[in-house]
This record gives sequence, structure tokens and C-alpha cells, in this order.
Amino acid sequence: MNNAFRNSVITAMMGIAVLAVAPQARSQTAQVGDLVEIVSGLGPTLAEIVVGPDAGGYVVIQIPTGKQIPVNTQKLRLVQKAGTPNAPMRVGTAVSWTDAQIVERGSVVKVNGNWCQVKTPDATTIGWVECKDLRTGTPGAAPATAAKPAPAAGSAAAQSAIKLPGNWENADGTVKLEFQAASKCYISIGPMTGACTYKQSAQGVNVSFQGVDLALAANDDGSLSNVDANALMPIRLKKK
Repeated sequence: MNNAFRNSVITAMMGIAVLAVAPQARSQTAQVGDLVEIVSGLGPTLAEIVVGPDAGGYVVIQIPTGKQIPVNTQKLRLVQKAGTPNAPMRVGTAVSWTDAQIVERGSVVKVNGNWCQVKTPDATTIGWVECKDLRTGTPGAAPATAAKPAPAAGSAAAQSAIKLPGNWENADGTVKLEFQAASKCYISIGPMTGACTYKQSAQGVNVSFQGVDLALAANDDGSLSNVDANALMPIRLKKK
């Protein structure tokens, strides 16, 4: 793994902003409330301008995790102008949506025009979804079944809850992990790939590469997500 790849991994996982240019939001038109697209090492994500442009053309954007980042408007793509009438969706509404062919469930935490910010109950998924793509209403209750005791932490049953070997990736395919036998793996960020090692636990898995550790938590839906609150954007990997 060369230094360029290592730096890109650290950038992606630790939230150091190295941003690609998408020149459509200009300082003379950007304003608080605009929804914009920003491109990082993990691909594009939607953010909201929370502080208007200064004399140098910089604004402060807030990404879905709540982190605020100063960025030049020439590195943003305008998705929706501030002042767009809000969709008829109430904050707190229970909703479901589809992400990478998996149905997610959560609630609406904010509405900005045609877009709704949603999060899952455990906040492993936080992001903007077009309100028209959300489904409301409570799905039919599943038949009641006898509760099974949870496996003890560290037990064989707990550690086998998620079968790691195989290929995992995020929704747009920009982050990939291939878990192999003997605790060996390969991690890919964009077009670059490097060797890594991993150690599974009852809570998830820890991936190591050239002194950098990435802790991934195992979620109830079978996905893996990062637990670093300082990451630029959430990582959510699903098995292919």
C-alpha cells in the first residue's frame, strides 16, 4: 500500500477534507439553506449551507452527521435553492426507504424543500432522501415469536452472527472490503486497493492497514458501519 493510498484511506476514515471540484454553487448565489453536493474520498454526499459566503467565497456546510465544514463554493454543486417550499412531511414521521435494495426504517429529523433528512433508530444511517421516495405508515406487524436469549458477548454464537468472508461495499461502491481467510483482507477506496488484516469481535470487526485502524460495528440488519464520530461522513457496508 503506497503513501498516496494510505493518505486517501486516512482522509476517508478520519474526516480530513480533500474535496473534488464540482463548480456549480458560486459565492454570489450561495446562501444559507441551500442544499449542495460535496465530493469526498467516499464519494458524493448532500449537505446544507448553514453560514453564507464570506469575501473569499467560503461557506460553512453541515453534513448529515452534524459536523460543520468550511469549504469554497466552487467545490460544491447546487442541488436545491433555499426557500423551496417544503414537502408535506412532518418532522418525527416514521418512514421507510430503500438503500441498495435493503429496506431501511427510521424517522424524519428535518425537511428542506423536496428533501427529508432521515436517520435510523441507532443512527447508523443519517442522510438526505427525496421526500417523495419515503414511505409512511406502520408496516404490518410480524407474527409474535418466542424471544430468544441474546448470545453472550464473545461467545461463538455472537461472533458468528455476521459472516464476514466475502465482498462488502457501500451504496455507491466507492468503499469496498474483501474479507478472506486467515484474518486477511483487501480495502479499496475509489480506484486504489491495498492489503489489510482484520479481527472480528462480538460487536463487529476491526480492520488494520499500515498502522491505521478502522472499527466497524455490526448492525441488526447485517451491515457494518463505522463508529468514528469525527468521520467526514458515515460508512455503511453491506455484503454483496
